[in-house]
Amino acid sequence: MKELHTNDLSMNSGKLFREQMIENFEAIEQEDIDIRKLINDKHDDLSKQLAQLNKRLDELMNGGAM
Repeated sequence: MKELHTNDLSMNSGKLFREQMIENFEAIEQEDIDIRKLINDKHDDLSKQLAQLNKRLDELMNGGAM
């Protein structure tokens, strides 16, 4: 049976650490993408609602009926 040397352990733990950091970064990056999409979608919805509200206010200010 081959004995592990300190260098082997150090290299393996460093490799695992880097792999975990890459996985963490990818997960964070995906969360960022998802959050930005939600913000943009909500912004688009609010913009449409605001446009409808402004249109209705214009109608009311110009004597439009309900």
